[in-house]
Amino acid sequence: MIDFKYSNPIWLHILEFILNFAIMKNIAIITGDIVDSTKMTKTERTSMLQLLQSLPEWLSPLCETNIEIFRGDSFQLKVTEPTKALQIALAIRAIIRANKFAGNNEQWDARLAIGIGTLDYETDSLSTSDGEAYRLSGRGLDIIGRARLHIETPWEEVNNELIVSTLFADDIVTRWTPSQSRIMFEKLVKNNSQEDIGNILGVSRQMVSKTLKVAKDALISVYIKRFKGLINERTVWERQ
Repeated sequence: MIDFKYSNPIWLHILEFILNFAIMKNIAIITGDIVDSTKMTKTERTSMLQLLQSLPEWLSPLCETNIEIFRGDSFQLKVTEPTKALQIALAIRAIIRANKFAGNNEQWDARLAIGIGTLDYETDSLSTSDGEAYRLSGRGLDIIGRARLHIETPWEEVNNELIVSTLFADDIVTRWTPSQSRIMFEKLVKNNSQEDIGNILGVSRQMVSKTLKVAKDALISVYIKRFKGLINERTVWERQ
């Protein structure tokens, strides 16, 4: 073990750099709320809360996430791998949209704002942690309007490129039926084969194939791939 008290000061600078890098690394924060949650019955609210609480476990095949729920219908999710943030956000909307309100034929949905940036201050609670990612995500939800998906990054050129594609993707997801949402969730999170998805959900492979086509899975995959490339390019460049 190095005794820093008597060591060359350069070691202190190296240690400070390592500690700062560990805190200042880029993460993703997803801030969201359930649309029209006041229409939910008591039973539906309980089911919705259980769904949100289960998200870290269900999303674990993609990466580690932490969630905090507040005010009953709002939540924040910390995503340790920012390149996975969009895929996770789409999966969250898919699993939520797989449900319907008891009193009518409308599906559940959520407004989600992804913020990517540094983690400047971390505690055991997301609500008391702080950083660029938290601020961008919170601001994104404030300005999301009638949309259901918004992305904010520290890079203006990335934000500008993602504006149009995010609007198109948002429109696609908003049209997913409950059955399409369930199939898309399996595809987004586990990337299972069509046969495996069919076995899990009790439908034929042909039905899975048809559903993925109608849900525009190919376009969603291109969108996710481009998002990953953009975020990876910027985070790798900043680490150099």
